[in-house]
Amino acid sequence: MANEQLWKIDPTKLPQKLELEIPAETMEWLKTTAQESGRSEDELILEILDQALQSREQSENRPEDHSA
Repeated sequence: MANEQLWKIDPTKLPQKLELEIPAETMEWLKTTAQESGRSEDELILEILDQALQSREQSENRPEDHSA
């Protein structure tokens, strides 16, 4: 492998833009929570998404319960 290929960036592995449609009530909650916590709305959204993805990953990795 040539030296220049070691440092070549693969654009498919970079973070991709994500657009979400968030209801007005949820945006109000995010704004209020951001102001109260001193965090940004984007940071809260990322945290919520991260928690949801981790929860989903954990539930997918749990063995199925066949004891019914």
